Amino acid sequence: MTNTAFRRRGAVRILAASVGFATLIAVAGCSAEREGEGTTAAAEDCINADEAQASYAESWSSVADAFGLTDFEPVEEEVCEVDATVWEAEPKQDDTYRIAFAAQGPNNSWGVLSEEALEYHADELGVDVLYASANGDATTQVDNIEQLTSQDPDAMVVVPMGEGISGQVKAATDAGIPVVLCSGVLPDSAGATSTVTRQYDLLGSAYAEWIASQIGGEGKVAILSGLAGVPTAEYQKAAAEKTFAKYPGIEVVTTQYTEWSPTVAKTVAQNLIASYPDLDAIWSDSGYGSVGVIQAYQEAGKEVPPITGDAINDFIQAAEGTDVKYALSTFPPEMSSTCLDTAVDLLKGEPVLNKVYIDSPSFTNEDGAQYAREDCDGGLLVPSSAPEDLLVSLGICNA
Repeated sequence: MTNTAFRRRGAVRILAASVGFATLIAVAGCSAEREGEGTTAAAEDCINADEAQASYAESWSSVADAFGLTDFEPVEEEVCEVDATVWEAEPKQDDTYRIAFAAQGPNNSWGVLSEEALEYHADELGVDVLYASANGDATTQVDNIEQLTSQDPDAMVVVPMGEGISGQVKAATDAGIPVVLCSGVLPDSAGATSTVTRQYDLLGSAYAEWIASQIGGEGKVAILSGLAGVPTAEYQKAAAEKTFAKYPGIEVVTTQYTEWSPTVAKTVAQNLIASYPDLDAIWSDSGYGSVGVIQAYQEAGKEVPPITGDAINDFIQAAEGTDVKYALSTFPPEMSSTCLDTAVDLLKGEPVLNKVYIDSPSFTNEDGAQYAREDCDGGLLVPSSAPEDLLVSLGICNA
């Protein structure tokens, strides 16, 4: 099965639910200087969560150890707790919370599993989901959020497709609907209550530092980002560019977008081979993109330069038995379950941080083979924390 062939259970209103996360780091940012922050508290109102701060720093250390990096320091963070009592409320309709879900859409396997994991967990929690798909388009998501807001849900989870939705998110919060950003960030002005995501500075800079170590701080590098304008792509790219700028001997010869698609990335890579035959490394934010890159280089009979990306099953299997050097981590779609938990906790008045960072395994080609799953679809991010019965029911893995 290809990475876009998963079955989709779809309806405007879906009973759904989520997956527990074995490795979750909750961290919030109070400083207005940080990239892409959500709503922040005034400094005097900031309640620091020391344990979460320590966990955040530990996640940087674990990536540094996995990638063999030295002097890899985390971006400074302060942790602030949201005043959940502001959002505590009984369900507006009947006895069940209704959570609006402005999703990316099932336009790739990441999007499918993100949605299915949230729906699965919603069923476990006994909450209803009002679903709207952006199909990867920010303009569509503007309309989606407006329509979901008009249905007056108890809370809303948004996978942001771009900063253009900020006004609609602010309108939802102004209407008394707490908004949890999921797998992405928006500016403070959007007014989101909490943000759940994998830390962009961590991934973008770690991949770049690993490349710098592989090429001795000198050489020609290509940056392959995901979808133009989408925070998940843009913030990681910005972190990579900032890191490469520290190395005078590294030249970023081109920056291109792959749309997180193996097909698009393969075409991009074919052009790279023709235009930059002496390329020393490729920074990629996506395993889907890296699959296309490895295919293009292998078909051209050329050695694949050191490359990064998230841990897509297809890529690991394609690299097995070769000399390809890579550094991978995961931007897990199953974090949507934590997004749902955060929204429900707000409604119950339980403690929530305004920045919840998800941790996940990182590894290089030296350890990659142990994560490959021949019994699962190539588009699966591994290791996956999604329930096995969900993966089987979706046809992603064999029973």
